[in-house]
Amino acid sequence: MNKNRPIWRRARYALRGLGIAAREEASFRAELWALMGAVLFLIWVHASLWWWGLALLLMAMLLAAELLNSAVESLADLVSPEFHPLVARAKDCGAAAVFVLSSVGILLLLLLLWQRFHGGSG
Repeated sequence: MNKNRPIWRRARYALRGLGIAAREEASFRAELWALMGAVLFLIWVHASLWWWGLALLLMAMLLAAELLNSAVESLADLVSPEFHPLVARAKDCGAAAVFVLSSVGILLLLLLLWQRFHGGSG
């Protein structure tokens, strides 16, 4: 049980989880690349601190949702290696959470692009 371990050890588990996701989850790697592109975009448009804060919050939420989705998929595959409609439902809902955050991220970048070329403030 890892519940009462020192914080440095629990942080190691978290970092190990990030490493596993980066190595074994293609979606996580794709999102990391997309987020790097978003950071370059924010630099290019000279985004204000508010835009940076909003974008970084959304990026963290997206990666967290992907990590949770991967965790759900791993547990679902362990519990039910054969197809089961409830397992498929759980996996689809996890993927939908990632999709929602990704869609909001794209809309955020489009709004920032609109602001950049139509002279809005913020």
